[in-house]
Amino acid sequence: MKGDRVILSNNPRIREGWRSCRWVDGDAAEVARQARDLIHRGWRFHCHPLAGSIRLLRNPFRTMILDQGGTPASPEQVAMAEEALRRLRAEDHAGVTEADGDDYALIDLDLVVRALGGPDSE
Repeated sequence: MKGDRVILSNNPRIREGWRSCRWVDGDAAEVARQARDLIHRGWRFHCHPLAGSIRLLRNPFRTMILDQGGTPASPEQVAMAEEALRRLRAEDHAGVTEADGDDYALIDLDLVVRALGGPDSE
């Protein structure tokens, strides 16, 4: 974890590139659950938890970036966290092939690079 920022991810490409990644051993909904728990403790999303297109909800890999807020949880942040968790729990990733998974991991990586810049472990 890096200072006042945490990167929650179940994407191996993120774990390899960012020392500040907190690995989530679970599916995309588990990433959202852990993010929601931090939001309730006053953390804030660095960018929207469902960044990308609606089709990316099928992505089995999810990375959520949060910054320490230092204030009580805001209703807007809680609503975003709860909605992300609800939507990701509703997704069925059973039809995602290994080849699709590689592509989805790369897409998730690209979204993180666009939000933060390059990896911090180089």
